[in-house]
Amino acid sequence: MIKKIFSTFTVRFGSAILNFLIAVIVSQYLGASGKGEQGILVATIAIIMLFDNLIGGATVVYLTPRLKIKSIILVSYFWALFVSLITFGLLWLTHLVEPKYQLWIAVLSGLCSFTSVNTSILIGKEKINRSNILVFLIPLITVISVLILFNIKHSASIDSYLVSMLISYIVNISLSFYWLIPWLSKETAFRFNEFFPTLKTMLHYGYQNQMAHVFQLISNRISFFVLEYYWSKSQVGIYSNGVSIIESVWMISSSITLLQYSRIVNSSNKKYAIQLTELLTKYGLLVAFIALIPIVLLPSSVYGTIFGSDFSELNRLIWVLAPGIWVFNYTLILGHYFSGTGKYYINAIASGVGFLVTIPAVFILIPKFQIYGAAISATISYFCSSLVVIYYFKKSGGKFVLFPDKRELVNFFVHTKAIVNNKIKSKLS
Repeated sequence: MIKKIFSTFTVRFGSAILNFLIAVIVSQYLGASGKGEQGILVATIAIIMLFDNLIGGATVVYLTPRLKIKSIILVSYFWALFVSLITFGLLWLTHLVEPKYQLWIAVLSGLCSFTSVNTSILIGKEKINRSNILVFLIPLITVISVLILFNIKHSASIDSYLVSMLISYIVNISLSFYWLIPWLSKETAFRFNEFFPTLKTMLHYGYQNQMAHVFQLISNRISFFVLEYYWSKSQVGIYSNGVSIIESVWMISSSITLLQYSRIVNSSNKKYAIQLTELLTKYGLLVAFIALIPIVLLPSSVYGTIFGSDFSELNRLIWVLAPGIWVFNYTLILGHYFSGTGKYYINAIASGVGFLVTIPAVFILIPKFQIYGAAISATISYFCSSLVVIYYFKKSGGKFVLFPDKRELVNFFVHTKAIVNNKIKSKLS
């Protein structure tokens, strides 16, 4: 188990570095205003993905051992195409974004949904390493494409960034289908009478799961739009970079929950699921705490040098965000226990509480305190959501945990040392 978590963490860490590079490149070439525009477009795509994932997303992981893969893919893809068409129509009618970006957003949100479905199927089949590769490929190809397009064309723009995203999704989808072929070839042909039962089942689990994601994403990203409304795109750019940096700590929990979720959905042993979740929560909180230390201690001058002079306030912003980011690891890890056991409604309640706190907070605090008001709102929301999942976890038979004890730490280091030694031996042999 530790080996798989370590492998996943390595990939997530690499992905975080690449996403950090993307933020640096966009910030350096386009400035705070351009970074703000990019942040708003990405946030818009993420919001559309909430509706795509009513049928796809994490629910696919839960249903992969239970339904035909062909049925899951066809129903999920059909839904994603439907949502993309509706999205384009709404954007065209409402002019919520500039006309030149409307088609881009519709297409990229659909492709992003396709990649999410394929990756989730691999996780449901416990092919963690392959899903990790797909996760890593998106930022890797985006970085390479952005650098080429920004420099060859000598006219860095948001359009070039969007083209790089398009390339990364196409490559990801192609590779994922290559890996899915062995399972698809073994299944019987898809029959139309399977469509609506599959749709009904996926919608049943999907809407419960997505309610949590809807509330959470709006809570996390509504600040972008409120900052733009009351202040400027430059403020959005500064805040989005601060959020990107500090949220990279969550890659630790993401590495843990990927294995945790795939294990729980393939098991019916409640005691095992609770004990596994308790153990992983302890390590997740400890490593996340350690990871936060260098991030909060890095001087503002360093951030200014990396991103440009517009971003010299990032250190103070990160200090405000850090407590909430750390405690939200409870929501991420304990929440995957409830997802793995099919109790999606608990995550929806937790995220809903965070949402109810966030909405008044951003409209009260952002007009007065700008990016710091957004950060305070987020931190309060994270604490409230985490308290809810802790309450329900204890109610289901789990314990409140914080950090691993001495014995658990010794076992962890012994296993980690053995894994490292085996890798060294395999390379030398």
